[in-house]
Amino acid sequence: MTDQPKPDGIFISCVSDEFEKDGAPFPGLRKQLRGYLARTRSNVRVQEDFPQTAVDTVKKLADEIRPRAVVIHLVGEKPGAIAHSAAVAEYLNAEPDFLAKYPELRAALGDFSGISYTQWEAFIALHHDIPLLVYATDKASAQQTHLDRLLLCRRYAIPIKNDTDLLGQLIGDLHAILPVVPKLTRKISGTQLDKHAPRVLFGRETELAALDAAWAKGTLNVYTLVAWGGAGKTSLAFHWVQTRFAANGWTGVERYFDWSFYSQGTGESRQTSADLFIAKALEFFGDPDPTVGGPHERGERLAGLIRRHRTLLILDGIEPLQYPPNDPQAGRLKDPALEALLRELAADNPGLVVITTREHLTNVEGYATTEEQKLDKLAKEAAVALLRDLQIVGTDEELHAAWQDAGGHALTLSLLGRFIADAYEDRDIHHYREVKFETADQEHQGRSAFKVMIAYERWLHSGGPERQRELAVLRLTGLFDRPMAKPCLQALRAEPAIPGLTDALVTLTPQQWNIAMTRLSEVELLSVSADAIDAHPLIREYFAAQLKREQPEAFRAAHSRLFDYLCENTPHRPDGIDGLAPLYEAVTHGCLAGRQPEACDKVYADRILRGTDGDGFYSTKKLGAIGADLAAVAAFFDAPWCQVSPNLTEGDQAWLLNEAAFRLRALGRLTEALQTMRAGFAMRVQQQNWKNAAINANNLSALEVTLGRLPDAVTDARQSIAHADESGDVFLQMVNHTTAADALHQSGQRMEAGTLFAEAERLQLEWQPQFDLLYSLPGFRYCDWLLGPAEQAAWRQLLNQPLSNLESQISECLAEVERRATITLKWMIDNEMSLLTIAFDHLTLARVGLIRAILANSLPQPTLDLPHVAAAVNGLREAGQIDYLPHGLFTASLYHFVRGEHDFALKHLAEAQQIAERGPMPLFLADIHLHRARMFRDNAELALAAQLIRTLGYGRRHEELADAEAAIGGSR
Repeated sequence: MTDQPKPDGIFISCVSDEFEKDGAPFPGLRKQLRGYLARTRSNVRVQEDFPQTAVDTVKKLADEIRPRAVVIHLVGEKPGAIAHSAAVAEYLNAEPDFLAKYPELRAALGDFSGISYTQWEAFIALHHDIPLLVYATDKASAQQTHLDRLLLCRRYAIPIKNDTDLLGQLIGDLHAILPVVPKLTRKISGTQLDKHAPRVLFGRETELAALDAAWAKGTLNVYTLVAWGGAGKTSLAFHWVQTRFAANGWTGVERYFDWSFYSQGTGESRQTSADLFIAKALEFFGDPDPTVGGPHERGERLAGLIRRHRTLLILDGIEPLQYPPNDPQAGRLKDPALEALLRELAADNPGLVVITTREHLTNVEGYATTEEQKLDKLAKEAAVALLRDLQIVGTDEELHAAWQDAGGHALTLSLLGRFIADAYEDRDIHHYREVKFETADQEHQGRSAFKVMIAYERWLHSGGPERQRELAVLRLTGLFDRPMAKPCLQALRAEPAIPGLTDALVTLTPQQWNIAMTRLSEVELLSVSADAIDAHPLIREYFAAQLKREQPEAFRAAHSRLFDYLCENTPHRPDGIDGLAPLYEAVTHGCLAGRQPEACDKVYADRILRGTDGDGFYSTKKLGAIGADLAAVAAFFDAPWCQVSPNLTEGDQAWLLNEAAFRLRALGRLTEALQTMRAGFAMRVQQQNWKNAAINANNLSALEVTLGRLPDAVTDARQSIAHADESGDVFLQMVNHTTAADALHQSGQRMEAGTLFAEAERLQLEWQPQFDLLYSLPGFRYCDWLLGPAEQAAWRQLLNQPLSNLESQISECLAEVERRATITLKWMIDNEMSLLTIAFDHLTLARVGLIRAILANSLPQPTLDLPHVAAAVNGLREAGQIDYLPHGLFTASLYHFVRGEHDFALKHLAEAQQIAERGPMPLFLADIHLHRARMFRDNAELALAAQLIRTLGYGRRHEELADAEAAIGGSR
């Protein structure tokens, strides 16, 4: 006799309108309860997770409730949706002795008419002997009949007045049932937010109160503060955390973690990644191996770890990872790991994420659980208080005038006050007019602060040796896009002096250096920590532009010295993304120094990638640092992503274009990847490098298919064949034939596609006589072509349309595809091939089994079991190739639809749609709309599919679209 599974988790029975939504008596109860119960690792389920119209809903509720350790039944004014009579009948047929242990209750329920799903949940718990805790609000008298029925089995409702009262009572009751809840152990990270926070925050009482409300609001998951650089976003977040949480023992917070992306560059040309943040956060939240999985998977995994606790997560300055304002995708996150993390936490989060950014964040704007607030200019009264704190002299009217001319910009006012206090003994506000603000300064980020820095710089320069040293230190900030590590500063200060830059610094005694650091820190132009020195990003930005423009030779010499120092003082091939960080910095410094060839060959290729052969590409293959690699590659570009530095050989330029394109595509930035691939292809043709031209054209065609540019894909695929023939490389000839065949197949040119697939298989045999079948991606594409008629027949069956008289041919086709995929799957496993190649074969076998099931039996088929479906989807996920995952999600969606699991079918299509929209991948979008239309007879989805299919020239779907329009249009 086998042991029964141990009861696990909690089922919350409630009506979401009363216990979840804003304005309800107990908003956010589920979120607060989950935040507490996460420490028990309890699985919390809620009725709203189920569709309320399906005929098997009562059974599904019973299946969810039966294994639970406890059911919490919250009774309010509303009973919820009345249970479907067919759903009730199905369940009672399966449970003929329902509530036999409670005969009085069973008699009172009669024929079960008029009972809601929420009420049913309490009765199911009683029937299956699941502990039932009943709580009632002061409006529960509207359900008095239901409460009276529960009294027949000695289930009394505990009155509750507010969510605090309920949580306290619940926790006490649950302790008697669940395993002992572990004692809360808080885990609080060190902060990165203190570097630029002033000692006093002036004004912002309204904004602090809004943050308080965001944390307390149970239904809010993500809160975004948007403002120009220097407006005080970081200061506000830091002071809120310090005064509300750190000063009070972190009450209510189980986990705290913050990260500042300002340390990674702030210009619009920035190219950075969230790789280091994701790795550090995964480590902090307890992930056993932060390197596992692709970017999306790591982001989603991190979200799951964060959700285990009531976590306060602060992400400061994420604009380096957003598309800049002048981009068609302005405001959207470029980093897929961070995007996945925020999307997951927006959907479900017992804690809160606070984001600061210069740009509107588009990725989560559609979630009702998110809120965005603009951080306005500093109020006049706060500005006066700031200037008075700096002992600036003047009337209120004069201070008001300075506030107005500075545009209320917090950093500008702070710099202005400190400049006047520093430069003028009388500290009179009238000196501010020497800064020469203009109206236009208020319309551009940082310009008003830059005007103050011009005046400050002029005064420091004329202020004698001590002030000139301080100016020299400030100028060094322009060499960095992150905090300046003290060893790097020591290297810059070493003999010989860099003319025009470090002359005043090389002879300083330690005492003189410390005096300069102390003074700059006191006036808040620098922040000094044990291992690094930093300045506000706008100050770094100002001096970077000034150095490059006015002292180009010193600019290059300084970056050259930093390049040498980092190369010489970093292990040759360090492990982990932390270990590689100095080498990534070295690449940037080397390129800014004009030493691109060394940075490319000796650092990026040799030490970061550890070679470019089969055993190389350490950073991407072993660490998954695709974004960090892309940021390094960007340093070699004069204009992303089309113009590589002419300091490199043409071969290196073309290689870097390919590197950028590969990483952009892997990150889902497909439109940018297309531009880069095309530039690389043109360069290879110009060089008459036919092998690499063939590779580039092949990759270009495949990407154009993904982007729905089918005519271009066919044209480039034909060129890829021509260049492969010129190269004489049989492998390339084979691969490029299959790419061209796929482009033709998607375009609807089926006959020519078949001819090319047959030629590709002949070339495969010539290249590898031991393997007589196409395999991996070429094999998947061929099988996809072979399955076309069978797949169309399956959809006709689902649409109740007559099939053609080709059943025997379809059967032969399915048998042939099954034979091929079975053989190639064994090859892939035996030869330890990649996860992606194995997943392709599982997917093909899953499609064969699914088509057979549809053609053989009516729906639903709840017992249908196709293990290849899960193997395919999981394999595609683990492979990290996001542009192939929708293929698996489509099959999984149809599989669940055939099984009658419509909610899962829709869930897989929704995930595929997120991927397709992000791409953009319009062919996949067309497939998604067509799938929904055919599964659920949805005319609106059919119209969307038709528009895309016809606009894109998606010829492969023309006949399927016609079938759907005939079937669904006729049912209107």
